[in-house]
Amino acid sequence: MNGQIEIHKYSKEQVPVITDLIIDLLKDFNERSGSNFSVERDTILLTIEKLTTRDSFECYIAFQDQIPLGLITIVPCFAIYNGGDFGVITELYVDRKKRSSGIGKMLLHKAIEYSKLQGWTKLEVGAPDSSQWPRTIQFYKKNGFVEKEPKLRIDL
Repeated sequence: MNGQIEIHKYSKEQVPVITDLIIDLLKDFNERSGSNFSVERDTILLTIEKLTTRDSFECYIAFQDQIPLGLITIVPCFAIYNGGDFGVITELYVDRKKRSSGIGKMLLHKAIEYSKLQGWTKLEVGAPDSSQWPRTIQFYKKNGFVEKEPKLRIDL
């Protein structure tokens, strides 16, 4: 792999590529954090097929020599306290063998570019616990993000 890294907006034909990258992300997260996210390919594929029919779903994929190496997904959100519309990065993944090579930064900058085109004034990401994932937190901080309070969730 000597070719240049290229970042492309996803197409519907790339749903299987997105699926494989999300499975890699979830396996990596499960392994490193002890989580138990489902990596059932058919379930993830169906979810992605459903999401990609929405205008509100955006995804960019990093390729080198036509091999997918990472992705970033972004969705819109809104809140009065946050000044209205803003974006949320829901997934960011780079293949383990290609980390620290600038791919994550390229994907992040594509998400920022997209967010500005949407007229959003903020872009957020739900980052993991800084004690378990210090490199992840440092990556975002290095790219201009500021830590805010953690979020809570309830499964419905």
